[in-house]
Amino acid sequence: MAKILLVEDDGVVRDALEVFLTRAGHTVITAADGGAGELAFKRHSPDLVVLDRNLPVMSGSAVLAKIRAASAVPVVILTGHDAEEDAESYLRAGATAFLSKGNGLLPALDEIDLVLGVKKSPAAPRPAPAPAPVPRPAGKKNGLVLLADDDIPFKRALARLLSDDGYEVLQADDGERAVQLALVRRPDVAVLDISMPGLDGVAVLRELAPELPRTGFIMLSGRDDGDVARACLEIGALDYLTKPADIEKLEGIIGTFLRARRRPAR
Repeated sequence: MAKILLVEDDGVVRDALEVFLTRAGHTVITAADGGAGELAFKRHSPDLVVLDRNLPVMSGSAVLAKIRAASAVPVVILTGHDAEEDAESYLRAGATAFLSKGNGLLPALDEIDLVLGVKKSPAAPRPAPAPAPVPRPAGKKNGLVLLADDDIPFKRALARLLSDDGYEVLQADDGERAVQLALVRRPDVAVLDISMPGLDGVAVLRELAPELPRTGFIMLSGRDDGDVARACLEIGALDYLTKPADIEKLEGIIGTFLRARRRPAR
């Protein structure tokens, strides 16, 4: 597998990506500022760099310029500031891809796989007969999603969006109800708020992850807590997002996970 340098000052994002990439078999080197990132690049000669735009000590654009002066190694920019003109500027400067943190981590992981050749780009598929549709259990439509959150307006808005897009949605206001529903219905995806009455989201995840190994767990939290994020990812969460979460982007993460899970093994 690959040696990947991750230059990111957001501890939640850095820890989450490190867990996912290490779990996929890659060797991950991390740096929390641009200066440390430049030194790590010189020292470790990575196969790929994932680079934040706004960094302490040295900006992402300055780090990219240093890397490009020395190497053609792929550099994926992952940023919270994702204006179209900024993307064009970074791509002209030699970045391989420019991605938004707001879309969650799955698109970044997919892009890393594409750059490393783990996955083939959908832009130029090999001619092949169309695969037979994957049968879905009756009543599940596009998939079964459990929403566990005591924020009623947010949960209802997300449930409506998912229902309109063809998902069957289960709703729980507290951790105990979430566990009951999940064990009986076995959802494809469970969106769990960290702070819920009774069992909190982490406790629910600990109870359900071993029982539902094919379920994708997405954690939501009102706090940007790196320790909690790392704990959730190590338990088996698919992603960790801070509130307020964009429900359309959250829907996109759910759809990406389910499409990847349905993809036939090669």
